[in-house]
Amino acid sequence: MNDASKDPDSSNPLPLARNTSASVTVDGLELIVADHNGELYAYENLCPHVGESLDPMGGSISSEDGSLLRCQRHAAEFLSNTGECVGGPCLGESLRPVPIIVVDQTIYLD
Repeated sequence: MNDASKDPDSSNPLPLARNTSASVTVDGLELIVADHNGELYAYENLCPHVGESLDPMGGSISSEDGSLLRCQRHAAEFLSNTGECVGGPCLGESLRPVPIIVVDQTIYLD
């Protein structure tokens, strides 16, 4: 872990409910953290379609089974385990993954 990631921000969403997602800020970086079947994935909270946050209304943007993340702006759908857009206006583009580690239920940049 790098020195900048030793002090996580207070917006830590863990523990995250299974097959849900939450926005979080870690070291000044806005992220979407998604749980899909117990695995955590993190992406920059920017839709490649418009370059704005995926969740302007807040709350989980995960599908019921956790396999998709849906942008609240224009309904683009992304695979939660890869970030690839599989539906909507940015088809074929991807969310930018962010490597994280979790220590004692706290998210850190890796």
